[in-house]
Parts: sequence; structure tokens; C-alpha cells
Amino acid sequence: MNRPAALSALVSEAFDGLVRARRMTGLSVALIAISIGLVGSFFLVAENLESVVETLRDESIVTVFLKSSATEADRADLERLATQTRLVARINRVSPEEARARFSTWWKSLGPAALSLPGNPFPASLEMELAPAAVASEALPPFLKLLASHRAAEEVQFDVEWIRRLRGAVSLARLTGLVLAAFLTLGAAFTIANVVRLTILLHRDEIEILRLVGAPEFLIRGPYLLGGLVQGVLGALVALALLWVATRAVLAWVAATKNALLGVFAVRFLPASACLLLVTFGLAAGLLGGLLAVRRRNLAG
Repeated sequence: MNRPAALSALVSEAFDGLVRARRMTGLSVALIAISIGLVGSFFLVAENLESVVETLRDESIVTVFLKSSATEADRADLERLATQTRLVARINRVSPEEARARFSTWWKSLGPAALSLPGNPFPASLEMELAPAAVASEALPPFLKLLASHRAAEEVQFDVEWIRRLRGAVSLARLTGLVLAAFLTLGAAFTIANVVRLTILLHRDEIEILRLVGAPEFLIRGPYLLGGLVQGVLGALVALALLWVATRAVLAWVAATKNALLGVFAVRFLPASACLLLVTFGLAAGLLGGLLAVRRRNLAG
């Protein structure tokens, strides 16, 4: 038998075996999909937390609310301090009237109440847009303390520690996904091995006949090893499909709620690298499961 014909026979036999044992194959694929889907869900959470971090980083504005007694010289002094640190890219002055107009725009239901007040309760402020590298800079916390201690500052609004904790949560989610992937890949491999082993038991007579007629070992073991690989890849693809459907459902829900706060953050699917990694986990589980199943003692005549 020439090589192309042998490979064709191997592939045909592998898929025929999967179809004949379709119930066991379906159960195996479902279990693998659940395992890889759990790993993918951690990656998906990490990806969207990273999206939130990027959004906050891109809109990193330190707001300094000024005291009512602050003078023009005080404002100029604050701006000078901020500019000297090189952490601030741009400074925008917001008057009490502008602050009230913004409030009325952002919170339409409360806007009329704010406009009906006899006085303006909103203070003047300075909005300091941070430079791209400022959020991760060690000089930022002392800078915020310096602003808060200034004689003209009533309050400084920017929680750098919250952003750093969020970055830590992203790293933790990714690490948890990788650790979980290692354990679940082993579990999926044993699931595949058991299914392939049952298939081998169903075809033991055929295996003995193939050995009697002198069939090469790769034609005897190959279909079962390939069957394990196919189950692993199918499980990974099903998991990715389910994660994509879940992502679309969340997007539809966010759009239906019309919540301005939720609309700030874009819900996104896994990048191509993460999808490829999940498929690799499926391949690894299929390969390991197939190798465990086709050990010599399982195929012994």
C-alpha cells in the first residue's frame, strides 16, 4: 500500500470509528468543551478587564476641586506645580457654570433640580489629563498628595490604587486560567483516553485481523490516535463557539439596557492568540488522550 492510500485509509478509519461511536464521541466532545470553556471564560474576563484598564488609562484625568476662596494666583500656582512634574499632558479649567451644565447633560433626570437651585453648588475645578505613562509611574501617588495639600484644593479625585488593583485582577485571572488549563487539559485527556479505549475494545477483533494480515502498526494505532486529536479540536471549537455566543448575548444585553455607564466599556471577544491557545489545549488533550489509549497493553492481542 503506497503512502497516500495508507494515509487516506487511516483518516477514513478514524472518522468511521468516531461516527460509529458517536454517542461516546459526543459525550467526550461535550466534556472537553466544558473544560476548555471554563478556561476560556477566565481569559474572556481578563480580556475585558484589560479593556476597562485601557479605557481608564486613556481617560486618566485628575480632577482637583477648588475651594470657593481660591484666587486666580492659587489656580496658576496649581497649574505650575502640575506642569513641572511632567506627569500632566494638558490642563482644563472648569467653571461652576460648566460643571452644572455637564451634570444636567449627564444626569438628565436630575438636571432640572440642579438648575432650579438658588445658588450653584458645583465648585470650580482643574482637570489634569495625565501623560500616557503617568498612571504606571511611581511619582504619581506623591504628586496626588502634593495636589491635595495645596491651599486651593478642596478635594483631589483620582484613585490610582484602584487602577493598579484592577491590573492585578487581570493578571490573576490570566494566571488562574493557565493553571486551570493545565489541570483541565489532563482531565480532558483522560476523558478522551477512556472513550478511545472503549472504541478499541469494540474493535478488538478487527485489530487482531489486521495484525494477522501484517498491517503496519501505524495503521492499527493511527486511527485511534487521530480520533483523539479530532475530539480535542472539536471540543475546543465548540467551546469557542459557546464563548462567542455568550459574548454576543452580553453585547445585546448592554445595548438593550442603554446604560451610559455600561456603554463606556466595550465588551470584546478573545483575540486570535487566545483562541489559538485554547485550540492548542484541545490538541494537547487529544494527543495525550490518544497516546494513553493506544499503549501496547491496550492493543495487545
